[in-house]
Amino acid sequence: MPIRNEPVIAPVTLISGFLGSGKTTLLRRLLQRGDRRIGVIVNEFGALGIDGALIAQSGAGLLIELNGGCVCCVAGSDLILALETLSEAGPLDAIAIELSGLAEPGAIIRQLRRADAPLDTVVTLASTVDYERVITTSPLVTRQIQLADVVLLTHSDLVDANTVQWVATQISRLNPRAPVVPVVQGDIAPAFIFSPRHGRDIPEEFYHQHSEYQAVSWQSDRPVQRSALEQTLRELSARGLFRAKGIVFCTDSPWADEVHVVAGRMTFSVLRLTHEPSPLCRLVLIGSTAAIAMADETLNACIDSAERITDWQSRRAEIA
Repeated sequence: MPIRNEPVIAPVTLISGFLGSGKTTLLRRLLQRGDRRIGVIVNEFGALGIDGALIAQSGAGLLIELNGGCVCCVAGSDLILALETLSEAGPLDAIAIELSGLAEPGAIIRQLRRADAPLDTVVTLASTVDYERVITTSPLVTRQIQLADVVLLTHSDLVDANTVQWVATQISRLNPRAPVVPVVQGDIAPAFIFSPRHGRDIPEEFYHQHSEYQAVSWQSDRPVQRSALEQTLRELSARGLFRAKGIVFCTDSPWADEVHVVAGRMTFSVLRLTHEPSPLCRLVLIGSTAAIAMADETLNACIDSAERITDWQSRRAEIA
């Protein structure tokens, strides 16, 4: 019987950061540069692979999704298998692992070391918009920063220069060895991200829980009314929804919308999909038990009337 040679795993970069810090935006920008052959592993806390769908739009030819929980908690063996699968698919310059916003990177670093996988860099993203609130309410964010080789300050265009400097100073106190770099919309040179920096020891203690966060996935094969969806997301945010993301179709436009909600901030961006997804609308929501408990019913109420959906279908057919 021939002996199966183990694949040579390409250098790994971990992309870490709390919910809504901009990890997917960064990864999409890196892929759009097109100057490296990058394999991608996406881990999501929710059951639906929203980030994977968005990243695929950016041209990720080699993509594996690990959904339904933090890879540090429930899918450790799957991670190593995913690395081997990507490496077997062809020569890669790098493998980028986008961690769930609730993942503790130390556990993943130890998994990679036990498998002798080459870890180049741990990149942690920290939002400047709500840094003070997040750092005081989630010890996980402190851990993510302390384990970083590089910290990227995201959303730095949404706050003033004094706030950016204050956040950078606070982060440098937590992790003096890591460069702290402000970025806007993930715009940074790939060579800065995919560089070998990692080499320090990681403490063995591992305390990680996210029982205060619940997740729910919502899907619909019918489009929604935009104003109703916006109002529902605002109401859910007031009840403890921290993060929502997804792809939806609203009846006021034939095109899809990429939806993001982070701590009450909401954005809708036109997404010109090359195909019609199934289901038509899908959202992942993460937040308090109170918010998640009412999400399904209130989102179903956003589905538009049959008459307006028929009109939308006609306009949609014109661009097909």
